[in-house]
Amino acid sequence: MKIIKRLKILLFAFCMCNNAFAQEDYNYSDELLTTTFKAYQAVDFDMANSMFPFVKERFLEHLKDSTSFTNPYDSLSKHISIKYSLDSVVKTYTWSQRDPGCCHSSVSYAQYKNSTGAITYINLKDKDDGDQDVFILGVHHIEINNKPHYLLLGWGTCCGGKHYSTAKVYSIINGVLQKSKSAFINEDYIFTEANRGQDIKITYNEEKKILSYFSYQEDEETGFYNNEQTHTQWKLTNKGFKKEK
Repeated sequence: MKIIKRLKILLFAFCMCNNAFAQEDYNYSDELLTTTFKAYQAVDFDMANSMFPFVKERFLEHLKDSTSFTNPYDSLSKHISIKYSLDSVVKTYTWSQRDPGCCHSSVSYAQYKNSTGAITYINLKDKDDGDQDVFILGVHHIEINNKPHYLLLGWGTCCGGKHYSTAKVYSIINGVLQKSKSAFINEDYIFTEANRGQDIKITYNEEKKILSYFSYQEDEETGFYNNEQTHTQWKLTNKGFKKEK
């Protein structure tokens, strides 16, 4: 009887431990946001338009919580794009704003850690960041003037049978993530466009420190781009990216 009693106690303790671990492993923020975005992406456009303010507000409420910065969001990342810099200072979130138009509208935020260790965020579609809707393809930690900077590569498309890619550089100044206007020598940022059937393939080679993409010459009569492609490259120097000939 004593043996049976001890076995029952051990079984009870085992179940309690499993339950505690299960609660510990349960990612409430990930589950709630995943459910929210799954519903948003499943409904028709009219319903999605009505849901959008609620979805955005809920998303920002979680972004305000500093613990979201280290949350891997394993489930959510299957429904929205989440990118990290290798130094774990900048994290981006991009998702599609559903509408029936021919443009692919996006919602893009960057969450970051400043020099004091505080976690905050910005809307990447602020007024001085251009009018393009882009989906973040990659976040790269680079150095300019021996200071950390962040290269964000983006892609987007709108009406007119074209798509485009962008490259913008940010740095944290006085605790605020700001777009650099001098990272590309003689250019504010990179914007390159092509017909939708043409490849742009914008990439950054970490080892060679080269930003590259395919560019095309526009036909002034048709407004579309010719088929001949040019492989354009920018080399990262300590003063910024310099276009190679």
